[in-house]
Amino acid sequence: MSRKNSASRPPPGSPVRKVTKRDNYFQRAEVLKRNREKRTQYQQFLVEGVAQISIAVKYNWRIDAFLYADDRPLSQWAQQLIDAHTARELWELSPELMADLSEKDETSELLAIVEARRLSPQDIPPQAHGLVVVFDRPSSPGNLGSSIRSADAFGAHGIIVTGHAVDLYDPFVIRGSMGALFTMPVTNAVSHLEVLEWVKQARAAGYDYQIVGSSGKASTLLSEHSFARPTVLVLGNETVGMSRGYWEICDASVKIPISGALSSINVSCAASILLYEVARQRMSRS
Repeated sequence: MSRKNSASRPPPGSPVRKVTKRDNYFQRAEVLKRNREKRTQYQQFLVEGVAQISIAVKYNWRIDAFLYADDRPLSQWAQQLIDAHTARELWELSPELMADLSEKDETSELLAIVEARRLSPQDIPPQAHGLVVVFDRPSSPGNLGSSIRSADAFGAHGIIVTGHAVDLYDPFVIRGSMGALFTMPVTNAVSHLEVLEWVKQARAAGYDYQIVGSSGKASTLLSEHSFARPTVLVLGNETVGMSRGYWEICDASVKIPISGALSSINVSCAASILLYEVARQRMSRS
């Protein structure tokens, strides 16, 4: 990417905060990176990475601040975002403070503080060929992020995370999703009962959703089940699988055939296999 002189960074009229020490502004950014309770309290989170920031902007997430080092020329990509008044504020940090916030070996040129969206399942509109993915009590931020990325790649139009789970806005979820978190409604729910209520409402509106669980204990192979209908696909916890509540509300359950010495695979790998099969079946029928 081409570089511009650092003096051209703030466009006229843009509020710029100079952050040269570990003051309240730096501490706010730092705590958004590591503290779930503060992210919830402030309704903000920290985003790093060209792809992640670009997709957040493309999908109209509100950018509260862009952060950059005060001694480093910016790329054309970063300068264009700043020139477009994409963020409400600009924060110029010392190189040392910027390095402390960045998770990369080479400090990122731009970080973003983004306003969180706290959605409910009702924010996911049912669709004629819909696919909603439910993650039951996911405990690994990286696995959840990778699974969200796969859900986006294979045509999901909404995600529901239920139970005691990792924070959707954990930096490792965002990084693992490569920005896919910003492309569709990704929601929280307390339990399977809210998922069941969503399905009941969708069916009442004329959308014939099925609830399909995934488990190594299922008797039906993944390829043997039809995903032609609108589907809610449930993936259980990495360690204990689906909760009893999901077993009770599922219309069917499927398993991935595994023939190796180990009886299970990583949940993000399982998500990709399950979602690929849904997409494969639907493409073959189109």
